[in-house]
Amino acid sequence: MLLALALLAAAPAPIVEGRVGEPSGAAAASAKVTLKQGERVQEVRTGADGRFRFLAFEGPATLTVRLPQGWTASGPLSRDVGPAFRGDVLRADFAAMPRRLLRARLLVNGAPLPDAQVTAGSASARTDARGLFVLEGLPAGALELRVDAPPLAGRLEIPAGAFDVSRDVGVVVPQFGSLGLARLPQAPATRPIADWLESKPLRSPDIAALERLAALVMLDPSFRLAMVATPSEAATAARAAALLQRYLTGPALVPRERLVFSVAEFARPGHLDLMLTRSPESR
Repeated sequence: MLLALALLAAAPAPIVEGRVGEPSGAAAASAKVTLKQGERVQEVRTGADGRFRFLAFEGPATLTVRLPQGWTASGPLSRDVGPAFRGDVLRADFAAMPRRLLRARLLVNGAPLPDAQVTAGSASARTDARGLFVLEGLPAGALELRVDAPPLAGRLEIPAGAFDVSRDVGVVVPQFGSLGLARLPQAPATRPIADWLESKPLRSPDIAALERLAALVMLDPSFRLAMVATPSEAATAARAAALLQRYLTGPALVPRERLVFSVAEFARPGHLDLMLTRSPESR
């Protein structure tokens, strides 16, 4: 009995340690962690890895965390631990999320794209009249920025920690030849880009041409409707393509995945052409 008491007395003081941050992601550096045991109070700051460590006293304890700016709690920030005894190592992790906020301007070939739906991860927003948008709750790492109308994509690199930045985000309209689509022998529907941008009513021949192609694309899952403009008119054509896409996915009932937008030298200057194509790998 005396030997056991001697060994216990010689045991090291209890340790209370843990981590603050995303459970499998970024660490909350410089979070203030307080350990309270009765009248005894200790405070430490988390390191760059979000970890903290106390040389504690015996008995029950309470841990409390104060997060650094830009972080929000994903669970309780105060927790009872123990009771601690000599030789114990008690662990308590605290889950928190960094606020990742992107204030951006969407550019197509250098020009703002207004009224477009953009998505990155699970966050989405719509650009305003100047192409501005805000995304929050972004995951860290490389992300694809998807533009819904017209269908375009870009890349984002989101830092691991808290992130609040303003920047321009550019997307490039792909060349038709890079899409691997084969043009089919069907007359395209074509309309001046200016008519789309000025919201001029569709004429009966325009409606007939669009509805004919909309019906044809539904006949085969490998068919695609390609919206095509000249490379020099990519920015204004993107705005026109967004309006055309709304017509095609609305009254014409064409699924979004059957539509693509690209540029090509063969496109008619000043116009947005709609043509029936086939994806070779889908045959």
